[in-house]
Amino acid sequence: MSKNKELILSRLRDKEGQYLSGALLCSEIGISRAAIWKHVRSLRQNGYQISALPNQGYRLDREPDLLNIEKFKQRSIYYYQAVDSTNLTARLLAEEGAPNYSIVVAEEQKNGRGRLGRSWFSPKANGLWFSILLRPRMLIPTQAAPVTLVAAAVLANQINNQYGLPMKVKWPNDLLIRGKKAGGILTELKGELDQIEYLIIGIGLNINQQEQDFPKGLRKVATSLHIESGKLFNRTDLLLSFRDNLVKAFNLFLNEGFAPFYMPWKKYNITLGQRVTISWQGGLLQGKALHLTKEGALQIQDNRGEIHTINYGELI
Repeated sequence: MSKNKELILSRLRDKEGQYLSGALLCSEIGISRAAIWKHVRSLRQNGYQISALPNQGYRLDREPDLLNIEKFKQRSIYYYQAVDSTNLTARLLAEEGAPNYSIVVAEEQKNGRGRLGRSWFSPKANGLWFSILLRPRMLIPTQAAPVTLVAAAVLANQINNQYGLPMKVKWPNDLLIRGKKAGGILTELKGELDQIEYLIIGIGLNINQQEQDFPKGLRKVATSLHIESGKLFNRTDLLLSFRDNLVKAFNLFLNEGFAPFYMPWKKYNITLGQRVTISWQGGLLQGKALHLTKEGALQIQDNRGEIHTINYGELI
């Protein structure tokens, strides 16, 4: 951090939540108003919540909740300030021999990805952007599809029961609260027809964002745990708790398949019983989502009454 930026931050901290005039900052630091604004904008980009009002100046509302890397030691958690995407970084580490259940977590993703190549907005120090490396034994690619549903069911269950927020899941990978997107899951794998070398389960969760933190185009469709609860969450504790629950769940999945997660997923889903349009390997399919099989496939009845069983696809 530059000297002038540190000085601005120090003076804002000294005011303890009160406004500090831009003119006074200029005088004390010896730089122009334009330079003050440039540094404030940079601080905001680094996760500092700074209000600005005409004739009053600037106020420090909140400092970024940086992850506590001391708690990650001896847990195979790889921490980064910024990455293109945690899935990509996890893939590179997997190729280098990173162990089973390694986690890649970043304060920020520069090019976070969702399904079908969509971008995922991943600002610094507000959400949780992490990927879990799974090296399954005795699992073939056709059996791997439900792992996304497992992760969704586990996260929805924890957030409902532990934090009292009505998180729902939309097949196959969206996490919603009151109809707005709060998270998503992107699963990728490397393997052959009869063997998986590794799976990477990428998870993005909006945690402490305020509405103004989202681009205008996302504000009507995206939300965060903070927006929905009015509370601020400790992201380090959340990550470690999610990690423990997900590792237990993946172990159970590898031993018993999707069956233990069938009812939890159904409990929190908003897909079954709805008319849907799905993009899948056969093209576009419209119909009613009737049922989820014990293997995690979605059954859709099309407009002619024919039932299709879909393992991979995207609701649009």
